[in-house]
Amino acid sequence: MMNYEILGQIRVSGRPGVSAPRARKIETLLAALLAKNNQVVTTEHLIGEIWGENPPARASAALYVYVSQLRKLLRGTGEADESPVVTSPRGYSLHVGIDELDADRFTRLYQEGRALHWDRSYGQAATVLRRAADLWRGEAFGGFTDSPDVQAYATLLEESRLECLELLMETELLIGRHREVVGQLSALAKEHTLRETFYEYLMTALLRSNRRAEALETFASARQNLVQQLGIEPGSSLRKLHHSILVGELSDAV
Repeated sequence: MMNYEILGQIRVSGRPGVSAPRARKIETLLAALLAKNNQVVTTEHLIGEIWGENPPARASAALYVYVSQLRKLLRGTGEADESPVVTSPRGYSLHVGIDELDADRFTRLYQEGRALHWDRSYGQAATVLRRAADLWRGEAFGGFTDSPDVQAYATLLEESRLECLELLMETELLIGRHREVVGQLSALAKEHTLRETFYEYLMTALLRSNRRAEALETFASARQNLVQQLGIEPGSSLRKLHHSILVGELSDAV
């Protein structure tokens, strides 16, 4: 069984001698095939992914060489093992089995955790969502920008990661882990300065941890970021929470 990891720098394991490519063009080829795993990607499309709008005169021949080198890397030292790189009349595909790709495992866990949340099984949901979030080691594909397909897939994965983190933080608050999530919420709010949900959850966690002044400071920081970067005021949900804290409608501790 192969193991492909793209939730961070690209890593490949699972067979003796298997390794991720170091040459940039072969790494781009692997990333492009992983972004479209189990789908045939035409030769012409792969040429565009690797070389952009200015491919060399013998791009098809060069691609053939890169595919051969990638096939050898993924086969490892087991000569009897078939390479997961498959050739078809139209192009190439990368066969990825069930749970061989960490992004697929993340999606499965996120969906499972979301279903548990909807069923109000918050403790179980938090555990599963945390497992999903912990699969991430950094930016998807390590911030790889050479391939348009990879960029598009990475953007989709990043949005799913943020949605998972939002749901995880909401779930943690629902089970009373206010103090435990303050640190992570602070980091998330600083990293994603336009994501109002993280500010809202951080304010809630701080208030319920008897840190009312810091909750109000968080709103001020959120407002400053939104006004300076987008020229807009915070949304109604954040403003209502701020007002409730100011007038003492919410309890400082739960």
